[in-house]
Amino acid sequence: MITQKNSYRYLKWSSVLRERWGKRVQKITLDIGAGCPHRKSLTSGGCVFCDSLGGGSGAHLAGIGLEKQIQLGYERLKKRYKTDSAILYFQSYSTTNIATGELVEIIERALEFSGNHGTAAGIAIGARPDQVPDEMLEYLEDLAASGLETWLELGVQTTDPSGLKWLNRGHGLSEVEDSLKRIRKRKGISLCAHLIAGIPGEKRHQLCLSSKWLSERGIDGVKFHPLHVLSGAPLEKLYRGGGFSPLSMEEYVDNVVEALQMTRPNVVVQRLAADASPPRLVAPAWLTDKTSVLKAIDDKLIQLDARQGDKWDS
Repeated sequence: MITQKNSYRYLKWSSVLRERWGKRVQKITLDIGAGCPHRKSLTSGGCVFCDSLGGGSGAHLAGIGLEKQIQLGYERLKKRYKTDSAILYFQSYSTTNIATGELVEIIERALEFSGNHGTAAGIAIGARPDQVPDEMLEYLEDLAASGLETWLELGVQTTDPSGLKWLNRGHGLSEVEDSLKRIRKRKGISLCAHLIAGIPGEKRHQLCLSSKWLSERGIDGVKFHPLHVLSGAPLEKLYRGGGFSPLSMEEYVDNVVEALQMTRPNVVVQRLAADASPPRLVAPAWLTDKTSVLKAIDDKLIQLDARQGDKWDS
């Protein structure tokens, strides 16, 4: 079992990957333009926080093909991180919003292309909780059995039904519960849940409650994000009209630290803050300084002498 190193107060994703693979492994984000059932088109509609790029790189809309995205991704890894080992992350929109057969074909092509540029240590598939077909789970189970690191990243966002409604997610908590039950029946598929802090109308401790709820249901990883305003997203209009105020950095740090303490100790923390910068990012401005956000979280954990999982079973 992968466990927390003494030097960390949470189970850090990069350290887990290094321990598993013996070297640095980085994600390459891929955009296949799969779309989303909750959008009018690739560039309009959807959840209140989602911009025209569907939460991804925008490579598909820019006309960059799959093989080119992979090539550029490996070039970036080699130059910036001095590694050629990657997890291919199908990130934009809801990847499972196309026929399973078509998606399987795309994944197989991506794995084949990857061999021309580096090593694919695994794949990660981004999906909505209401778009997790059993046929896809069967395929991912087979991939995991072959030795690939196999992750399904589920956009849970919150376990508060009112929060899901405010975000305009287009599904409820029952779809989250159903997908979790079916995923947990499969062997080898690692499940990462995305959670958002700062949704208006939710309880002060909702991020903490959501992480505990998901820990109890067997997630393997978690990503924390503050609710932030992207250019062109429906949330931008609300923000500019005074209908939404993002959390301050201090408030966000307090939320995350509390949530970490209620997260099961062996859940891998894949992300503690979102990556966004102007002109795409409208607010909050503090999100552009990710290094300071991460340091503030570390400092708060040290100040409280707190660690991931301290309170999760209480």
